[in-house]
Amino acid sequence: MRKPFISHYWMHSLSWLAFALMLFVAIPMFYPGPLPMVYHLYNVVLLLALIGIYYLNTCFLIPRVSSKGISVYYLLAFIAVGALFISLMRMTEDSLDVKVKVYQSLYPDREYDAQEHKSYVNYYLLFLTAIVFGVGYTNQIVKKWRLEKEKSRKIKAEKVKAELDSLKAQINPHFFFNTLNTIYALTFSDIEKSQKAILKLSKMMRYAMNEDKKELVPLKEETAFIRSYLALMQYRLGDNVALSFALTAENEESEIAPMLLLSFIENCFKHGLSASKKCIIDIRTSFEGSYFVLKTENDYFPMRKSSSDKGIGIENTLRRLDILYGKDYTLNQEVLGDRYHTCLKIKLL
Repeated sequence: MRKPFISHYWMHSLSWLAFALMLFVAIPMFYPGPLPMVYHLYNVVLLLALIGIYYLNTCFLIPRVSSKGISVYYLLAFIAVGALFISLMRMTEDSLDVKVKVYQSLYPDREYDAQEHKSYVNYYLLFLTAIVFGVGYTNQIVKKWRLEKEKSRKIKAEKVKAELDSLKAQINPHFFFNTLNTIYALTFSDIEKSQKAILKLSKMMRYAMNEDKKELVPLKEETAFIRSYLALMQYRLGDNVALSFALTAENEESEIAPMLLLSFIENCFKHGLSASKKCIIDIRTSFEGSYFVLKTENDYFPMRKSSSDKGIGIENTLRRLDILYGKDYTLNQEVLGDRYHTCLKIKLL
């Protein structure tokens, strides 16, 4: 409970110092002459009393009363503290004979009228009590709102992290399942290629398991992973498939979320191949200002039922993009003629 107070120690000290300067320096400047010492002694008592009221209010009254939501008790406490404060200051004033000495110091040729200044002082002290209570209560309300906001932010961040972890956990098995299918097909046609594919897959698995735990990875590492994946896919492609790709080498130290591009590239092979027709797959990355751009193009086969199904990989990737980049990315997917085009742009810091 003391930590918030300690963290705001200097702010509190400066606030009270500013108030003290107002009492002892600023206000006396408006008087027509010098003030006696009793005036300053009175203000010392006034300042100490207000400090006591403030921390009595914020450290004792508000935590015990406002938490129960019983405002009438808080109002009664305000009246009681205000009455005690006024009584204390009246006793101090009478014992030091402040008003008389101040008046005589400023107007030595006039006679002091006690009745003229009585009500003014009472209203002034009551006003100060209300100000101190109001500032303390407002500060507590603002502090409580900030704590609730921070708590809500942490809960939201934990939920988002849990969702991202879940999405990543689903993407990795999906990727390995598809890749193992490729290697399995190779074992029937080319043992040597299948062995190379297994070695390449082991390196990709190491990247997926290690780097996928990070929020961001260097773009050059993600690009190298994509190159390995494309090389792996080339093992299974027949003569009727032409694969071309150009992955940018600029801004390689820029960082991007890991395993974010894979699903779009996987879809080229999932939906863009045919056993009877010649197919062309083109994959390119580049930079447009601060935006990293991935463009893919593959043949479009509208008769396939699966072509309209995004699948778990794309769905999870889209959700990750929404969470991680929000408005800092755009995705455009469209069919032009007999070709399916994808253009993903991500703003990298």
